[in-house]
Amino acid sequence: MGIKQALLALLGEKRYLSLLAASFQRLYPTGRLGRDYQDIYFLRNIIEPGAFCGDIGAHLGYYTLELSRLAGPDGKVIAVEPMPKFNQVLGNLLRRKKANNVTLHQVALGGDGEFVEMGIPKVGNMKKFAYARVMKSSEHLQYIESVKVRNLTGDGLFNNLPRLDFIKCDVEGLEVPVFASTLETLKLHHPILLCELADKAERIKLYELLRSLGYATYRLEKGRLHPLDVYSDQTAISHNHYFIPRRHQERLENWVAR
Repeated sequence: MGIKQALLALLGEKRYLSLLAASFQRLYPTGRLGRDYQDIYFLRNIIEPGAFCGDIGAHLGYYTLELSRLAGPDGKVIAVEPMPKFNQVLGNLLRRKKANNVTLHQVALGGDGEFVEMGIPKVGNMKKFAYARVMKSSEHLQYIESVKVRNLTGDGLFNNLPRLDFIKCDVEGLEVPVFASTLETLKLHHPILLCELADKAERIKLYELLRSLGYATYRLEKGRLHPLDVYSDQTAISHNHYFIPRRHQERLENWVAR
């Protein structure tokens, strides 16, 4: 039995997830978490005090807490986590950290209809919490837990904000539908977008959705943003992609590789 499986068996799911969330918050300030977390460390170069941010697919709050800290008391973070157990763990963490500038929602975005069925799959002999997703989007997976979640559009969620500067989105393959449901918000506020896109075709779809709004695409490597041709066959350094509109490009030019 591996360490994760042993801890899960010993602690139960809720305490295990709480341990993961708390452990990350202790380790993150050391700066030693490495390349897999480079995008969270890079937030300090993007998010200014007073920023309004969205975290779609907040999970255990790895981005949420850093966005909260950087935005400060005059800023705001809208965190979206549809899975009840993750939402509860994150809600408890936000209260402990007194992250009063975060509003947490238990909804899905960009799905079809008023509700969507979300599930956690089993891969090998392990329940993969991080792979939680809308079941309809990945019907080939073996789901061992499911829940019906209220579904909204991105425009419906963000429509009352006076500004929106940044959105991180990691929703296991539904990033394009999420932003297709958020187009009016994007046209109004032109936030920076950080999206996990493992599939080249999805990367192209999202770029083509955003191109007319003045967005350019970048990848992060060694602390610098590198312009990315979404149509190229270049091997992905990371699945995370930055879509940056014109209004932010000049501000971030010192972080763009030459």
